[in-house]
Amino acid sequence: MVVSFVWEWIFNANYGVLNGFLMELHIIHDPIVWLGEPGTAMWSVIIAKTWASFPWIMVMLLAGLQTVDAGLHEAAALDGAGVLARFWHITLPHLRGILGIVVLLETIWNFQHFDMIFVLTDGGPAGSTTTFAVAVYNTAFKGFDLGKAGALGALWMVLLLVLVVVYIRISESGERDERDAAKARRKNKAGAA
Repeated sequence: MVVSFVWEWIFNANYGVLNGFLMELHIIHDPIVWLGEPGTAMWSVIIAKTWASFPWIMVMLLAGLQTVDAGLHEAAALDGAGVLARFWHITLPHLRGILGIVVLLETIWNFQHFDMIFVLTDGGPAGSTTTFAVAVYNTAFKGFDLGKAGALGALWMVLLLVLVVVYIRISESGERDERDAAKARRKNKAGAA
């Protein structure tokens, strides 16, 4: 919630830091109403949400990077693999599970994201930043239509459930492929000996 108020101050059209900085650099001449125009409001919310999410995503990725075996990179380098090839064929496949979890959790949290949008734009201007959470809130507590709000909430839950099921199916197929590849390697090793 505090992050929302900080970004509201940064994006403020009259005394915001962003407009002041851009005007000082002579990039803009008139203040931009970042949170009051449909074209810039969603981008402003996305920037604020990305900034707020960045630390935990980086911690997750750093933890995943620390589990990558340095011997794999050394062996690939000795075989002539460049930096991009090592990243693409060693690091990225190793981080696939962590990236999947991060994307799934961020998607679920973004669907549930209410406080930042409510503080920054209240779903406006002209509904350009309205998400499921804001729509359910507005329908239930501003429109007093609890039945419709409940239906939106149920639809929201089904959408998230579908995302979770798809993620589980994809991760299970990836694990199955890895097990099959490991069995094939053991079989080839036994056949070569």
